Amino acid sequence: MSSQKNQAAGNEFGRRLQSLREMRGLTQLQVGERAKMASASISHFETGQRIPSLESLVKLANALEVSTDALLGRSPVEALAQVDPIFLRASHASAETLETLKRVTAAILAGVDQK
Repeated sequence: MSSQKNQAAGNEFGRRLQSLREMRGLTQLQVGERAKMASASISHFETGQRIPSLESLVKLANALEVSTDALLGRSPVEALAQVDPIFLRASHASAETLETLKRVTAAILAGVDQK
């Protein structure tokens, strides 16, 4: 990849990372702590000075509670604005945990319907 294309990709990734971070109400320091990396690295990623490794990409996605697709622009950031992070975390749960969550949610919603 040419350095110009590489820089453009880094800038686009950086804007997406910053947008997701701000959407979550987190500072660069907080994301760095969650991802177990220096806040300077988060800054470099956001400004497009560096592109994260695959390992860093996964750490960032976990820290922001989003998919790597969201960070890479393969799914729209706007769609995430409507999804609470708790539901994103639940989507990675085991089948048994998901079934329990479904039963609890159904019971809660049944109570809401009765009001």
